[in-house]
Amino acid sequence: MESIIEQLFNGEIDSFENFCQTDEYIKATSEVIKVEGEFQDLINQEQREVYERLLDIKSESSVIESKIHFVYGFKIGFKLAFELYGENQNNQI
Repeated sequence: MESIIEQLFNGEIDSFENFCQTDEYIKATSEVIKVEGEFQDLINQEQREVYERLLDIKSESSVIESKIHFVYGFKIGFKLAFELYGENQNNQI
């Protein structure tokens, strides 16, 4: 079996592959869909186009934000592992 570092390098790990949709997530997503539908029923075509552009921009922003959080979390995890490894080395001396 390849190491996790090799799997990351080879692009074999997909962070969305095992995405777990919790009950809380499903409930929130369902509510968003419901309210968006109600809102779109109240606006005209021109307003819908503006709203769709807004949703596209928010979606792009969300992807960027998720990437930033992922990278930060990965770095924090690595720092934690490095610190624990250092403590383990000190305890062996």
